[in-house]
Amino acid sequence: MNRHSFILLLLFVLLTGCQVKWDFEIEDFEPQIVVDGWIESGNVATVCLTQTRSLNSNVDSMTLAEIPIRWAKVTVSDGETTEVLTGTLDTNYVPSFIYRGNLLIGEPGKTYTLTVEYSGHTVTASTTIPQPVPLADIQVSRCPDSDSLYQINAYIDDNPTEKNFYKFFTRVTHEEKRFYASFLGNIDDAAIGNSKLPIPVYRGKNFIQSSKFIPYYHLEDTVLVKFAHLPQHGFDFWNGYENEVTNGQNPLFPSNTNLKSNILGGLGIWCGYGVSLYPIVIARDVQ
Repeated sequence: MNRHSFILLLLFVLLTGCQVKWDFEIEDFEPQIVVDGWIESGNVATVCLTQTRSLNSNVDSMTLAEIPIRWAKVTVSDGETTEVLTGTLDTNYVPSFIYRGNLLIGEPGKTYTLTVEYSGHTVTASTTIPQPVPLADIQVSRCPDSDSLYQINAYIDDNPTEKNFYKFFTRVTHEEKRFYASFLGNIDDAAIGNSKLPIPVYRGKNFIQSSKFIPYYHLEDTVLVKFAHLPQHGFDFWNGYENEVTNGQNPLFPSNTNLKSNILGGLGIWCGYGVSLYPIVIARDVQ
């Protein structure tokens, strides 16, 4: 079970006051380190660490507290400089403990190696930051079936001689303090064709919010759109995650298999992103 769905399952159980019961037993269960880490062009490395638990384990407040890993040694290297990341509380994430760098700044074209050491276990991963790709255009329009909702469309200037993968993130600035992965925002350039094809940039989904999810925007919104060029291992991970969430009958139980991972000795993703940022003021930019 991947990190995101397992955390959601725990929150669901805590909020409903139920106890999970399974009709199978897992013998000799060995917890695994789960990595959710990234480094962007022009920014420091960020890593969230959790650990898997048996599906038939009891769920309570103590169990939830044990999921984040707080005492790991997390190291990032670009082959020349090595940095040990600092663990810190950050309530913008769930779990609210992350490891963040302050020395190494992501550069396009460079390869970054991640090493996590915890409780006698070591996991490693490697990623490269691709060159950022600027959008050909980004536009705002009113949703056809609504007088109060708005849609952002992007036009990607893709190089047809290269194989590329892209991902959108969004942040509605007056409501959110971090970026969220845009709903259905993973793009294989085989589906683009040319820069005249509009790509919807849906609002990113925050699974912790209890309100109904609406993937569009309101007139008063200011939106930061992050357009990322990412390596294939990042695309494969996020594409698999989106497929499970959108196609599963219940997003709390999206899969009984692990997502594709580039973490050696563990689970999850360590990914480099070549990013471009676009500030959008819906009321100003609507056409």
